[in-house]
Amino acid sequence: MLDLRRIFCICLGLLLCSLAWAQAPAVAAASNGGVPLDAAQRAWISAHKERQFSVGFDPVAGLDSFEFQGRRIGLLPALLSDMQVQLGLRLVAADVKNWDDAYSRFLAGKIDLLYGANPTPEREKVMHFTQAAQKYPYVVFARKDSLVQTLGDLDGKRVGFLANDFVIQQLPTEFPNIHLQVASFDDQRAGLKALAAGEVDGFVTAGGGLEYEFLSDFPDLTLVAELKAITSDMTFAVAKDRAILAQIIDRYLGHRRLIIQTLARDARRSYNRKVLRFSDAELSWLTQNGEAVVGVAEDYLPFDYFDKGEYKGIAGVTLDRIGELIGIRFKVVSGSFAKMLERAQSGEVHVLNLAKTDDRQKHFLFPRPISTERDIIIGLKSSPPVQDVYGLDGRRVAVIDGFWHEEYLRKNLKSPDIVKTADIMESLRLLRAGKVDYLIENPTVVEFYINGLGYTDLVKRGSTSKDSFIYFGVSRQQPELAAILDKVIPLVQFEEMKYLCMQTVPTLRNEANRQLTMLLAALALALLLILVVTVRTVRKLAEQRAKTQFLREREHLLYTDSLTGFHNRNYFSEKAEAAVSGSFPQAVVVADMNLLKHVNDSHGHAAGDALIKAFADAARVQWPLADCYRIGGDEFLFVLPDCSEDRVVAELEALRQRCRQARFEVAPEVWVSPSAALGYAMRADAQTPLQACIAQADQRMYAAKAGMKKRSTDGA
Repeated sequence: MLDLRRIFCICLGLLLCSLAWAQAPAVAAASNGGVPLDAAQRAWISAHKERQFSVGFDPVAGLDSFEFQGRRIGLLPALLSDMQVQLGLRLVAADVKNWDDAYSRFLAGKIDLLYGANPTPEREKVMHFTQAAQKYPYVVFARKDSLVQTLGDLDGKRVGFLANDFVIQQLPTEFPNIHLQVASFDDQRAGLKALAAGEVDGFVTAGGGLEYEFLSDFPDLTLVAELKAITSDMTFAVAKDRAILAQIIDRYLGHRRLIIQTLARDARRSYNRKVLRFSDAELSWLTQNGEAVVGVAEDYLPFDYFDKGEYKGIAGVTLDRIGELIGIRFKVVSGSFAKMLERAQSGEVHVLNLAKTDDRQKHFLFPRPISTERDIIIGLKSSPPVQDVYGLDGRRVAVIDGFWHEEYLRKNLKSPDIVKTADIMESLRLLRAGKVDYLIENPTVVEFYINGLGYTDLVKRGSTSKDSFIYFGVSRQQPELAAILDKVIPLVQFEEMKYLCMQTVPTLRNEANRQLTMLLAALALALLLILVVTVRTVRKLAEQRAKTQFLREREHLLYTDSLTGFHNRNYFSEKAEAAVSGSFPQAVVVADMNLLKHVNDSHGHAAGDALIKAFADAARVQWPLADCYRIGGDEFLFVLPDCSEDRVVAELEALRQRCRQARFEVAPEVWVSPSAALGYAMRADAQTPLQACIAQADQRMYAAKAGMKKRSTDGA
């Protein structure tokens, strides 16, 4: 009884110890905010928990660090704060003048860490780098009035860079066909001022949101390129003798990746609010409200598309981008255009995509347009060209019911002949049928429908001078929202939204292709009738062919080794003599594999099969014209046509070399190569019995195997 109690106590103790051991890593991680650190890293933090580490950075750092509403905020302060909570490290931003100052003081040992330095071979000699918290593509600025439209246009020209920026060396590596004259500046604004003054032709610097602020402050400049191949990697760098600190921060960055993305998103939104210079009232609206109701009327592709509660199309993805940039939440409702217009006029709906007219401006505020394309006039290829809408007088013009075109035509034409339609599809079909002469529509919309439907007979026949841009009308009860949209819309690129929209809207059914399909279907029906008659005639032939194919496949299975694809013993027994009756002299080679039993016993039959297949593959490559047989588990026979004795001796040595090179791993760190004892005999003509040659080759093979064993014993 006592023995059983003692055993029970021992088992209980072992169980408790194992549970404690299993929980130890979790406890260690929990002590560092969930960041998994090893014992040495935790000890280092404990030894330096009272130490304050300074972090150098570029003070003109875009969303990484900026002043807003009297506070220094951004991704870097958020990261340093989170690292103190998660790691227990006291990291503080250093007071630096510019990037060159931060970099020089770091190299002098006056700053502990450097944030935002890209790794280069020279820097890696004196620094350890972490992974990047964020990566910002470099951007290229030029003057709006210059001929520089792309990066390539700067070839041979004077281009500004931030002093000591790694892009000066990296850009020629990524774009070797562009040769620049480099001008260095202490900070970005000095370089941009020089660009605006015409002292340089371009300026290259890291993005990170800063480009929006620069464009706002330098209205005569524009972005001509985003260099996605060259990024500013926001790493943390430390001196070589502090490798463990870099390891700790690297662990943090890898473990908190999703949290860092959220911190970056929040920093970007705050930075955009700063760059766009929102008023106190606008900031208050964003903070206290921050949500707008968007109305979506009937689908107006590719701008408006309502699908399962989501606003898609160009307008939808534009609002998504606006929401992402500054943090507005958009709630989507849908209904008829008349219903959405009524709800917007009453203030229930805050935003609605609609045309800007004098009457609507009584109820809506109109921020700047998201598209500045003017409507065009569409007709048949045979239709005469039209000079603005005034050339439509007396012409039949299709107008979608409720659209602004009706009001505009009635005000500007003496005898408007308006044909109302339910939607653009009806307008296009009436135009193709000759029931109307023209229609007026946005060029992006027309392009989408004409290309999607395959209406190649419809073309642009004129332009309009009317402000027919695409607007978001905002309820007059939401003036702050209208002002916010007016400021943020310039940050959204219309062409990019067009591209994104094509991923969200349905593809139109090509009607031209459908007509062709119907014609092809009729031809197919006629062919089908012919085929029915033909099939009856050839059915018996097909059945006979199927039987023949079945017999061939059955014979293949009967006479082929499934592992190697060689002929098997059945084939050798029944057909070998007849199969090798020509192409003399012949070399008959017999092979008996080595190590197969050892591999099977030590690593399993799957490894043994792999060894067999490796030998067979080597032999097949060596002798592509030979008749190959697997006549036993590890026994092979090869008949080489047109082969002399000197050649077969050389061929055997070549096969041995090929096998030595065919190494593969049968178990971790266990490598084997196929090998075999080989013997051969020569067959001069068909009168020499094959079996006699095989017997002679067998004798040489066994002699070779005995020699292998003796060498193995002597070596031992």
